[in-house]
Amino acid sequence: MQKALVLGVNGQDGSYLAQSLLDRGYGVIGVGRQSASRYLPPATPAFDYVPLDLTDKNGLLSILDAHRPDLAFHVAAIHGSAGFQYEPLWADLAAVNMVSLHTLLEFARTTCPNMRIVYASSSKIFGSPLKGILNETCPTFATCLYSIGKIASLELIRHYRRHHRVNGSNLFLFNHESIRRPASYFIPIIAKAIVAARQDPNFSVRVKTLDFLTDWGSAQEFMDIAVDIAERTPDTDYVMASGTTWQARAMVAKAFARHGLDSSRHIVELLEPQDSGPDFQASIDLMAQTIGRVPVKTIFDVLDEWTLADDKERGQ
Repeated sequence: MQKALVLGVNGQDGSYLAQSLLDRGYGVIGVGRQSASRYLPPATPAFDYVPLDLTDKNGLLSILDAHRPDLAFHVAAIHGSAGFQYEPLWADLAAVNMVSLHTLLEFARTTCPNMRIVYASSSKIFGSPLKGILNETCPTFATCLYSIGKIASLELIRHYRRHHRVNGSNLFLFNHESIRRPASYFIPIIAKAIVAARQDPNFSVRVKTLDFLTDWGSAQEFMDIAVDIAERTPDTDYVMASGTTWQARAMVAKAFARHGLDSSRHIVELLEPQDSGPDFQASIDLMAQTIGRVPVKTIFDVLDEWTLADDKERGQ
């Protein structure tokens, strides 16, 4: 049985990755900073949960040495929703988002040359606001400490590929959502508003603005494709996106209308209408050409997770 290591297994991305790997027959070592596994049974013949704070480099080295994984997925990160302040957390951010990646790369270089590493990067490396056609060859531009860390990690992987022939892949992840996304993020707020508005015609929630553009996809689907990438082309970087750009206001209006609701009755914007910014499109052409697979789930498929859960809870 081949082994896969998942750093950040208790998060949205890590938990879906682990399940996809288990479904494909891998033995999975899941690492999280919490004392117990959140989404998967903590101890089964195929899944082993290891609690570890990734600021502990020696602890990570011990796990690598004990298990010698064939695949390693780094989806752990210090990351917050829009407007999050990273400055007070820089030391931990550097340790978790970058130094632990370097530990994986060095272990592959010195000890386990066939290990394949997939790293969860971010569309934030392309600057803000996003504009134009965004693909794997676009220049990077940091706008916050989080994006600085992701750009540094991108260059780390490329350095180890060029100079040490380590198999490493950066996934430039655009917004990807699921029912496991923390409640403070935009999509869970909208999803829960739809659920509430179906029961209470007077329900409303405040959001800062709907005047922004985003590419939204399914976290579960993205992570399943990430396993394909590790198996087939572990030395290539990919834009991971749906390929469809939405203005938030138009998306929200359509999402509510699918349930016979008027979003303007339930969503209150705190800012006056403004320019949504320059248009952009995430190109998934490279993924289509080399993997032969691209995301097909829409943001509406993802939003249905919440309404279906609500229907099930109410016995409908």
